[in-house]
Amino acid sequence: MDKTVESKAVDCLMEIIELYHNVLFLAERKTNTGIQELKLRLLIQLYEIPMLSMSQLGKLLYISKPHMTTLVDSLVIEGLIERHNDQNDRRVINISITQKGRKQLELFKEQMRNMIQNRISSLPEGDLRALCRSGEKFIEIVSKVH
Repeated sequence: MDKTVESKAVDCLMEIIELYHNVLFLAERKTNTGIQELKLRLLIQLYEIPMLSMSQLGKLLYISKPHMTTLVDSLVIEGLIERHNDQNDRRVINISITQKGRKQLELFKEQMRNMIQNRISSLPEGDLRALCRSGEKFIEIVSKVH
């Protein structure tokens, strides 16, 4: 494999990440839902996988156990997630998203979608079509990475 091409691909992905955070994620941070980024990431995980243990969530989100407990406590108080004792192991605490948490996440996603749409609405149609083609190809390729 040509290391120069691989290096350019890494640089391209790094630039995409930077653009996401500096251009599109800026809109996400401005969205007025009251959900902090870490809480949002946790809700997204539970939206996709309905029940996870605290340990599993911590590993997925790269959060230490003490920080995980604090985060979960705050989301339980807000009514966005629930704790469940594991039937097989009393040391394990499972976490699930509540209906309120699902609704809050769906609202956030809709607001985020609207903000991104506003950001790209001034692009010419040709650029939008190119963005769609490139985005679809990007998803196809990156989906192959394990």
